[in-house]
Amino acid sequence: MAIVLVVLLSSQAISQNALFLNQGNITFEKTTNVLAIMKENMGDDNVWGAKMVEAYEKSSQPHSAVLTFNLAFNGNKTLYTPVETDAPKIPMMEFLLSAAGNNQIYTNLDSAKSVAYKNIYDESFLIADTLRKIRWKITDETRNIAGFQCRRANAIVMDSIYVVAFYTDMIPTSGGPESFTGLPGMILGLALPHKHMTWFATKVSVSPAVDPTNLVAPKGKRKTETMTRKALYEKLHGRLNDWGKNGQMIIQNAML
Repeated sequence: MAIVLVVLLSSQAISQNALFLNQGNITFEKTTNVLAIMKENMGDDNVWGAKMVEAYEKSSQPHSAVLTFNLAFNGNKTLYTPVETDAPKIPMMEFLLSAAGNNQIYTNLDSAKSVAYKNIYDESFLIADTLRKIRWKITDETRNIAGFQCRRANAIVMDSIYVVAFYTDMIPTSGGPESFTGLPGMILGLALPHKHMTWFATKVSVSPAVDPTNLVAPKGKRKTETMTRKALYEKLHGRLNDWGKNGQMIIQNAML
């Protein structure tokens, strides 16, 4: 019996006999619990911070921010970019999400290198480096995401940040949102529970086909500074080391 390839995959439909996918577009929703971050980083610092958190909690403003990204992939190349939506701008959310909240990341799995364009408030950076090595521990837990059966894996990055990922081997590309790679398949779900952030795929499509020549590294603006991850960390640590919890949060978000 011939195996049928579903031309358009969605969270509602995927053929059980579908071929492995080696190209396509994945829509991710990144959800950040802004209220939880405010409580953790501002609630205990001073009276002003506590009052600000209390006022925000009682307001009608949403407690979580949702951003949309697209991950285009073809073979061992991926390009992760933000997608503009009609979601209203909320000042507090804009402030907390402005540190590397709309990254563009090109990944070449063959050469084990990536180029990331990141805005950190009023500055932009190009981070050109080798892929971060993550020691994943694969578990037996499974979950269906966007129509794909995914397996869970856990890891620790940046010495202390606990990561939960769900990947599918039906998409052999060893990529994922942001700079998370290294599993035997595409990461469709990602959570940083203690950082109050998640990335989950809502749709996977293979039509129209992704032209691999369009998967190129971002270039940034004319005066964008290019550096390694280590150099970026040292630069931010030098500037934000005295900012307490908020400074540490900005540094960690920038290094994701």
